[in-house]
Order: sequence, then C-alpha cells, then structure tokens
Amino acid sequence: MIDTGLIERYAARAWPADEAREEGGWLLRHTPGVPRRRSNSALPLGRGESLLSAVPRVEEYYAAHGLPVTVQVSPAEEHSALDELLAARGYRRDSAVLVCTAPTDTVIAAARPATPLDVTLAEHPTPAWLDAYAALDPAGSDREAAERLFERIPGPAAHLGVERDGRLVGLGLVVAAPGCGGVFCMITDPAYRRQGVAGAILHVGARWAAARGAELLYLQVTADNAPARRLYESLGFGVSHSYHYRLKP
Repeated sequence: MIDTGLIERYAARAWPADEAREEGGWLLRHTPGVPRRRSNSALPLGRGESLLSAVPRVEEYYAAHGLPVTVQVSPAEEHSALDELLAARGYRRDSAVLVCTAPTDTVIAAARPATPLDVTLAEHPTPAWLDAYAALDPAGSDREAAERLFERIPGPAAHLGVERDGRLVGLGLVVAAPGCGGVFCMITDPAYRRQGVAGAILHVGARWAAARGAELLYLQVTADNAPARRLYESLGFGVSHSYHYRLKP
C-alpha cells in the first residue's frame, strides 16, 4: 500500500499546473484557462508549525496572481490542525472528495465488459480526444488550455476513449507512476451512460497500467457522486483518504 501523502504527490505530478512552486512546505499551483480547483490551489506538502506559519505566504502568492486563495486540505485526516487554522481565518469548506485505491489485477478482472467495446488508446492526446474532453468536461475547460495541460503530463500516459456514432462518447486518462497508476478524466456522455463505457475504459486502462508495473490504481471521486462511487466500489475501489477545499472569502 502506498502512503496517502505519496499518492497526493503522484496526483499533483500527473495533473501538472501551468505554474507550480514549492515554498514553505506548500505546492502553489496556478493554471490560467483551466477552472479546476486542483489546478489552482495550494497543496500542503510539509507538516507541523512551519506549514501553518507559511499560510500568509500562500495568501500573498494568490493575491499577486489576482486569484481567490484556495487550499486543498489533503490528506484531510493528516491536516486537522491546518483545517482548524483556515477555519479560524474565515476560510469556507467546500467540495469533499474521496481518494480511492484498488489492486490493478482486481480492476482488470472486475471491469472486463460482458459485451466487448472498442477502446482507443494513445500515449498522446489526439485532436479528437481533446475536442471530446472540451465538449464533455463538466468543469468547462478551455480547449487550448486543456491541450497545454495534457502536453505537460510527464507520462507515460494512456488517453482512452470509446467511440459511438462517429464520435467519442467516453474518455479516461491513466498516468503511470512508480508502482501505481492514477485514473483521471473519467467522463461519459449522459446519453451513453449505463452501457459499460466507463468499465471498458477502466479495464483497458488497468491492463495498460499493469504492463508498466502498476500494482495499484488510485482515483478521486466527489463524495456526493453516488453513481460514480457505486461503479468504482463494484470494481474493487475502496476509500484511502479524503480531501476538501478551503476558500478564503
């Protein structure tokens, strides 16, 4: 089992910000054009009083960029003191997320589709994959900014898709790290849900990750996304830890 702090470091590396700076025990991230909070938030890397005392520097960084101060309190179970400090400074809590893990072999077996679907796999995003991501992403990512983001991923990475009616209707991304693989960008067009699209993508993605030495997969799912949580649980994923955001007024 990989420790929770290491999973968060791998996840930050797999989803790189346009600007990322380590300072005072923090990873400060800023990505113009990408609205996801993970791309524009501060992630604690350190522990203890030195981390807490650096909070004003975090605030100065985002003020200099004209951005609201957003902190990803992760793993939440290890940062109760930080969470209390931010609450005392008036930070609002938002967006609870569960980080789940599963043995790769378990996912391969559990996600094997009863009716095989053709899943495309490319180690670099194709124009069609990027177009589909921009169209399906509920966060509303800018197409050009998204392309820059995926080009920054250090890899190896697998950009997965399922095509129906001449277009991609389901997407996924798996990024390999030492001993594990991160699952991101799991999106299915609402008109094609409950047709095995996500499971087929995870099956192929898990096999790709296993071939690169990944014994464990991890992913993030919002705590209130009950359908996605049921799917991942059925494939062997269990909760490793959680995180949430704190937003300065």
